[in-house]
Amino acid sequence: MRIAEIHSSELTASCMRKVYHRSVGEISGEATTALYRGLVAGRAMELLHLGGFDQDPSEVTIAAAADTQKQLNEENRALSDAVENNRADILAEVTVAVVLYCDRFSAKFEQCDLIGAELPARYSLDFGGVKKEFASHFDLMVRDRNNVFGYGAGRLIVFDWKWREASPSHQYLARNMQFALYYLMVAEGSVGVNVEAGEIGWVDFTEPPVLIWFHLPALKPYSRRTISKNDLGEEQEFVKGDLKPTRSILHPVLYEPSQVPRIKQELAMRVNMIENDIFPLNPDPVSCRICDAEAFCTRFDTAHIGDSQ
Repeated sequence: MRIAEIHSSELTASCMRKVYHRSVGEISGEATTALYRGLVAGRAMELLHLGGFDQDPSEVTIAAAADTQKQLNEENRALSDAVENNRADILAEVTVAVVLYCDRFSAKFEQCDLIGAELPARYSLDFGGVKKEFASHFDLMVRDRNNVFGYGAGRLIVFDWKWREASPSHQYLARNMQFALYYLMVAEGSVGVNVEAGEIGWVDFTEPPVLIWFHLPALKPYSRRTISKNDLGEEQEFVKGDLKPTRSILHPVLYEPSQVPRIKQELAMRVNMIENDIFPLNPDPVSCRICDAEAFCTRFDTAHIGDSQ
């Protein structure tokens, strides 16, 4: 299997064989509830950042749904029966997330410089004398000029909006190849800016970013009494209707520059496997945390193998 350009999502797909058959056009797949909701929610957040946080949430959702439908039509993907039957409920759920996103994070984002949303990015890796090209898109990239997110004034941050049932463990993010590639794309590759203007300019930022998994389902308040850790790391009792702490929503990972050679080795190994028709299963947000062998696996946020904390 030869791939001229490898997309970051292909590095974390649970089944690489499915990626192959999709890449050659043999399957298109239907849009499931999870996929549809995630696409609409992601586009809604993108529209918020591009058009301002004072927009009507319902109108943002409607526009996002229209854009998503256009995308699915272009990809020849049909909506599943579940989506068709529950579309109104899905869009209502997204609208609630839009409202809470604005309420909780608009003030922070207004103190950041917007680099862009849905930004193309690329990276080249020399692999056995042959250059392999990697491509992706960043959901959101900002420069935190006032240190509102706590990683230093002026720090570049790449946010990835996710709508999944399971929130990611740090063990999972520490070895997530998609995020690791994002890191290389900002630190050593190129990012396209001015996308909305239609005149993409490629910028080499050459600085290490912070990567943040933005867990959209955690914007919703608690639905029952729960004891969980607050943002100070202390156990606290939350009741129905309480907002979840920010640590439940924002899941950061700071890769160590010293681990860049390891990231490149992992990328090269995965390219080699793909091109030899070896299709490994990839880690998922839950299994890494509960796996007995987790402590022996490569991770990119620390130089110490076996450090799961």
